[in-house]
Amino acid sequence: MASFSPASALDRPLFKFRRSANSNGQAGQGQGQHDDPAHLDPFHPLPLPYHNKKKNNIYSHKHYLLLLLVPPLFYYCFLSSPSSSSSRRTPFLHPLPPPTTNTSFSPTLNRQIPPYVHYVFGLSPSFGDKPFAFLTYLCLSSALVKLKPEVIYFHYVYLPQGWWWDQWVDRVQNSRTTRLQLVKQRDVTTVFGNPVEHFAHKADVLRLEVLRDYGGIYLDIDVLVIKDMAPLYHHQTVMGMESQPNLDPLLPPSGLCNAVILSKPYSSFIVRWLESYRTFSKEKWASHSVTEPWTLAQSYPTEVTVLNKFAFFWPLWHDDHLRIVHRGPPKYSFTRADPLAPTYDTQFTYHLWESVAWPRYLKPYDPDRIHNRGAKHGEEREEDGVSDESSFSRFARQFVGDDIREKWREAVKEGLVT
Repeated sequence: MASFSPASALDRPLFKFRRSANSNGQAGQGQGQHDDPAHLDPFHPLPLPYHNKKKNNIYSHKHYLLLLLVPPLFYYCFLSSPSSSSSRRTPFLHPLPPPTTNTSFSPTLNRQIPPYVHYVFGLSPSFGDKPFAFLTYLCLSSALVKLKPEVIYFHYVYLPQGWWWDQWVDRVQNSRTTRLQLVKQRDVTTVFGNPVEHFAHKADVLRLEVLRDYGGIYLDIDVLVIKDMAPLYHHQTVMGMESQPNLDPLLPPSGLCNAVILSKPYSSFIVRWLESYRTFSKEKWASHSVTEPWTLAQSYPTEVTVLNKFAFFWPLWHDDHLRIVHRGPPKYSFTRADPLAPTYDTQFTYHLWESVAWPRYLKPYDPDRIHNRGAKHGEEREEDGVSDESSFSRFARQFVGDDIREKWREAVKEGLVT
């Protein structure tokens, strides 16, 4: 038997072909018919000659696959650079455990903002002459229903009391989504050695401290939540513009309003903002609460997400806007995008602007008036249309059920609430 060598095999053609039909239409006959190059049929390949020599075959299909894999493996192991093999690899990385904070929440890429809501209230014995009342209950109920937070942290120096406070505590305790956590806070008299006197400035400091330590959503006590804020939860810190009463969305804001703030724990923006209180002066009313965050946002734009004024604080506080919201017939919709909004998104919250709107527009609301439909006439019509259905009452009545209305009527009869 003739010996086989790889060199002789590689010198042979890869394929031999069957003889094509002759001029008479008959296929060739005989042992040597395949060796005649004049009668090759390219469409009928035959196996290589050495495929039939199994004993001497050292080139199987598996060997060919292995030979094909050798060059890329050699390149990957010896020629490629370490940086190109994995762009996400961090040299010398030592993984750290989850953060040790006041909560068990660990931020992820999909959610930076913890499922907590914070309120700061009761920083003076008089509660700023605005105790925990019906509209407070209504606004806090809107956050409970729309946001469904895991925890509501209620930060206080003087704990509120009264019939509406008791109803609110019962409502949270009876919910299946949220736990109420009462947090006794210190009375802020100084910040970095600077005196703090007004309860509004005390609240400005406390809201930044609790957002730094806990993270979550801070809401002023007079903020009505319109819808869930889930599209914002993947950001580190979120604030909204506070604008002067103008209708031009292109004009720069007067600052960033701190009535609504979303933040992850120990956000760099919140830490910077709190550090700026080293220059706090009680003589400058809104310098550190509104102007300073806007200055920081322009200096560190990657640390905060800024929303335009239609996100949290529209309509505004001037009388024309307040009348549109609180007097009938209902013309404004909280669930439709304002035609002036440049992005045509629907708002997340509405700020009631209690400090300016209370005496004329907010004080008359009660559980029955909030459910009024249409306009009243004759003796039932109150001055200035106070009893008429308004844009505010049309939306807010969903948070005041018939059960609380009945309980309120009984409490009024018993003198427990006015």
